[in-house]
Amino acid sequence: MTGACGWTASSIQRALREAGHEVTGLDLPGVEARHGGLVELHRGDVAELEALVPLLDSAEAVVHLAIAVGPADYDSPDEPFRTNVRGTYAVFEGARRAGVGRVILIGSAPVHLVLPPGRKLDARRDQPSGAGRDFLYDLTKCLQEDIARQFCMTHGMTAVTLRAGNVVDGRTGVDRDGTPLSELQYCRGGWVCRHDLARAVLAALAWKGEGYEAFHVIGSWQARGRFDVDRTHSVLGVTPEVDFAEY
Repeated sequence: MTGACGWTASSIQRALREAGHEVTGLDLPGVEARHGGLVELHRGDVAELEALVPLLDSAEAVVHLAIAVGPADYDSPDEPFRTNVRGTYAVFEGARRAGVGRVILIGSAPVHLVLPPGRKLDARRDQPSGAGRDFLYDLTKCLQEDIARQFCMTHGMTAVTLRAGNVVDGRTGVDRDGTPLSELQYCRGGWVCRHDLARAVLAALAWKGEGYEAFHVIGSWQARGRFDVDRTHSVLGVTPEVDFAEY
């Protein structure tokens, strides 16, 4: 797992361990681990292919969460392209060399919200990203999906992109910064509980399909009108347990 020290990663790691999987994590030196000792943690840069390859030799699958998160990272293209794009290339190329059977990419549903009113977003079709202040983030998240798709088409790999809504904790009622959901305005109507996202990762690992697929994972009840979340249920068998109706 890349980005293994993060808040979202911690719930996925717990779900993986409870399901009987052994988890090895990678994150940058100096990043505080929030996983409570649940993984065998290695320190390194996801964009450095040669350092990544040895960690994949015995892996059966990769869960790729690593992304630029610094407060000034998106002021210029340097860090987003290094971590988000080059890092994703390194993950897929490393997985290809090591013969890893499956890569799970944590994508972003809010990136793809530009569509005419009344249309439902289909995760299998390309959509333009947002053109506002988040364009660099949106662009590099779209490029991550393109890299995944091309590796599957060209090299016969299997990958599943989980286009997550804004990840919060529906069990405790806070976001990753501890802000109560009652006060959170960002992406309201497009949230997903991090524990439901963890369940989706388990389902993606167990999915019997091959090649490339993408699914929306959004818990908010409003999502049914904008995203093809019903297909996520019918194909992956995942329906979020938290629908945030009280918000």
